[in-house]
Amino acid sequence: MHRDKSYYLIQNVDQALRILFLINEEPRSIEDLQKITGLKAERIEKILEVFVEREWVSYHEESGKYMLGVKCFELGRAYFGHLDVKSLARPILRKVADELKENSYLTTRIGYEVLYIERQEVEREVGILSRFGRVLPMYASASGKIYLAYFDERELEDYFKKVKWIKYTENTKTPDEVREEVELVRKRGFSVNIGEYEEDVVSIAAPVFDYAGKVNYTVSVVAPAHRVPKKLLTTKFRDTVVHAAEELSKRLGRTFPKK
Repeated sequence: MHRDKSYYLIQNVDQALRILFLINEEPRSIEDLQKITGLKAERIEKILEVFVEREWVSYHEESGKYMLGVKCFELGRAYFGHLDVKSLARPILRKVADELKENSYLTTRIGYEVLYIERQEVEREVGILSRFGRVLPMYASASGKIYLAYFDERELEDYFKKVKWIKYTENTKTPDEVREEVELVRKRGFSVNIGEYEEDVVSIAAPVFDYAGKVNYTVSVVAPAHRVPKKLLTTKFRDTVVHAAEELSKRLGRTFPKK
């Protein structure tokens, strides 16, 4: 069967990309690549020569292995510069809201406060005031305690020194109680709020990591306390929100170990 030049061109590109993605997993020698791909050593060498010349791949003489080059870093940086986190979050928030039948939000931090920047809200007979566009204190919100949990020690100390503490409800925690809680939040990977800002409102949040491991966003669900008891919040709601935050993290370039 006759095949035109375009077929072989596509085949060559496919082989080259496969080699590049194998090197992305870990540094590889030509022998490694030959065993995995089944391609001839001469073919692999030619592909690698082009990659090295174009700085997509670099060669480590001591180990005899190839690894990603500077152009891959530049491409990745450009990709993250073009990301629109709110657009990426919308379908994820929609899925959370559809599954839990409660309002879901994307938050970010501004200084020592939490800003709700994207939403997927549901219509219920008994609803709550939308948090979209609102600013809440970190110590009295589930998302805020996520950010505090990922502060370094110096930033955390500065926070407790500078923030004016207001007791919004009988459930608002003291600085010492929040200090203890953020340690737990860091370990378990989610945070809950039981009427600490608004008496009859509960919420849960999970961290969204970027490719460098920084937490600049959270996925959160906010609901009436009478409809979502604490046990439900820390089981079904927790699983859904943590999974959604991980999904958005992956879209921002974060990798997680296989479970």
